[in-house]
Amino acid sequence: MSSSNQVYLHVWNGNHDEARRTVCRQYPDFPIVEVSHQELRSRGWKGQIRALRGLKGKALAVFFESLEDSPQLQLVLWTGLIHRCSETMLADGLGNVQVYKIQDLFRVIPRTVLSLFCDIAVFSFLRLFLTVWWPMVHRSHSMQDKSDGLDVAYLFPYPLVRDIAGGAMSHIRGVLGGLQANRATCEIFSAIPLPFESFPIREIAAKRRFFMFWESLMLSYGFSFARQVKKLLAGRSVGTLYQRHGRFTIAGALLSRWTGIPLTLEYNGSEKWMAGYWDPTRFYSWMSLCEDIALRCASLIVVVSDPIKTELLERGIPVERVVVSPNAVDPDYFHPLCGGEELRRELGIGPEEAVVAFVGSFGPWHGISILRQSIAEILKGPTSPRIRFILIGDGPLQEETRKILGEFERTGQVIFTGMLPHGRVRPYLDAADILVSPHLPLPDGKPFFGSPTKLFEYMAMAKAIVASRLDQLAQVLTDRETAMLVTPGSVSELTATILLLAAQPQLRNRLGKAARQAAIARHTWKQNVLPVLAFARRASQVDAGYLPAPANEQVAGSGVK
Repeated sequence: MSSSNQVYLHVWNGNHDEARRTVCRQYPDFPIVEVSHQELRSRGWKGQIRALRGLKGKALAVFFESLEDSPQLQLVLWTGLIHRCSETMLADGLGNVQVYKIQDLFRVIPRTVLSLFCDIAVFSFLRLFLTVWWPMVHRSHSMQDKSDGLDVAYLFPYPLVRDIAGGAMSHIRGVLGGLQANRATCEIFSAIPLPFESFPIREIAAKRRFFMFWESLMLSYGFSFARQVKKLLAGRSVGTLYQRHGRFTIAGALLSRWTGIPLTLEYNGSEKWMAGYWDPTRFYSWMSLCEDIALRCASLIVVVSDPIKTELLERGIPVERVVVSPNAVDPDYFHPLCGGEELRRELGIGPEEAVVAFVGSFGPWHGISILRQSIAEILKGPTSPRIRFILIGDGPLQEETRKILGEFERTGQVIFTGMLPHGRVRPYLDAADILVSPHLPLPDGKPFFGSPTKLFEYMAMAKAIVASRLDQLAQVLTDRETAMLVTPGSVSELTATILLLAAQPQLRNRLGKAARQAAIARHTWKQNVLPVLAFARRASQVDAGYLPAPANEQVAGSGVK
């Protein structure tokens, strides 16, 4: 059958099986060829255009978890002018299906023109603001009313986040839990509803509806968010603003500059580096400028590892503004005997079977490509006792992994759960006998800068851990005392270690107990937030003028292109 009769399926996000069923209903007589989201995303915008030009067939079907919550719809729709298929189909997991031919695009021209006009206005204003006016603005601070004060104003200015599971949300929950455990006063200002009950939440929704590029929405929302939070904090004493660093996000920097309240920036790694190696982006120079401004305006930068601290020092950040605080765990929340036995019965797993579980992103950095090779080796060979694998999470390599391990998924030897809410992860970890963290070295050879939240959650569950011998992982875990460490990227070592632990329950129990004791002693969220809380309470007692002043400051990278 010629390629002109094919339908190309691009699953942007959502369930792949559901996406195929939706496309089959719309085009029942056409073969479906999947276009990898990860591969397309990694090419950058020029490579994406070349790839789209190579698609010739009946339709390009793009599937989302929800059309309503997808910020790229207009751009996807206008790919109809690039690819060489007769139709462009948009669909989602809620049953919505929209089909467009080229002539249908005339209907969306007015909205597109208005969106582009708004985007251009935002980018133009931002360039003027950040390169001309911003360096001249000084912090203005006055002592505020202590009777209605906060130790921490927690900022979450991310209107496009829809995933409330995963490591980022686990980290947010941990920080807030640590503040609560230390009896801190805190209020959360968020772009979206958050599933946390530890402190009051003020939701500041994004109201802008016309945009072509989500980056423009993020930038304009940052200004709106900062203005509204400034009003809500007027007259109140605040020790510090706390914000997690992200792409095109300068809300915390704006708010700190406008109010004089010092900013604590949680910095888990450079978005510029991520864009260069893992996740290319449009408007790179704008993203770089936002990152530089956020770092320069932060009075305290909390990093999760020594390699990130080294990177910041090389970028000119004063050492006294950087504190290393690895990720942590709440051992009262993650603990043994929290539903694992019931889940094993529900999944039909016998007491004689050894269960190996993985939690993480199905991307290149968490080592799923190595783990799936190890799984195939183990399950194709004679194993005693019988071993089952539970793979928890989602990501660009999930569908490829399911195809490779398809025969074992059908027999129940491998279970894919998809992304689970934070509260549902615990019983899966408790149901496991062995927990794996096979992280890979970074592609440019630099030290591994991550501090996986799951590593500390593994430790608190008192399970045997197999992890890569990489930088902080090897500093937190002690080989053959609290975990078994293997050479990163070695399928044979990972396979042999899993088989060893599966056959030796006494060794598993010894390693697990030692790991939990280490987590309780050194890696709790209550301990983790102490530097931030000490800074907040010290800053609230003095005028913020003692903080690094922005006078005569030149914004690095301000030559925006």
